[in-house]
Amino acid sequence: MEIIRLDPGELYIGTSPAEVHTILGSCVSIAFFHERSRMGAICHARKPDHVCHPAPFGLKVCRELGDHVRCSLEFMLAWFDLRGVPRPELEVKLFGGAMMFANTLAAGSVLGMGKRNVDLSMEFIRTRRLHLTASDVGGPWARQIIFFTDTGEIRLKRFRKSATELDGLEQLV
Repeated sequence: MEIIRLDPGELYIGTSPAEVHTILGSCVSIAFFHERSRMGAICHARKPDHVCHPAPFGLKVCRELGDHVRCSLEFMLAWFDLRGVPRPELEVKLFGGAMMFANTLAAGSVLGMGKRNVDLSMEFIRTRRLHLTASDVGGPWARQIIFFTDTGEIRLKRFRKSATELDGLEQLV
């Protein structure tokens, strides 16, 4: 099985089995999975929104596509749409959006980026009537996730801020 490292601002779409590894702080990863076709997609978005101008008869790809939650989600959803995948059959999973610093109370601040990323992701999922099957968002911890593109499973491990808490908790979602 191919192992892919997903860095901030990247996304991956797989039609064959792969393990996609990424580490999240205030960034979010949203994974799409279609069980019947065994296709999976995942992004590692750093910023919530970006004004992309839609192309009237196609799909316009933004040069900062992977950096922005909305652009990444629009692209991944369009990719599945173009392959005839019915939206009710898509499983969606959302992770990340941590508030890594004590003074992250102001959601509009740069430090409130995690909350803004999660809020925009949830709004997108809700307005497109997608099926959210798992999420682990917010809190003060970073996360390591491994997405299996052929099963839709995600291994999740949380990392706390202090060195004594770095062992974390690992679970399968």
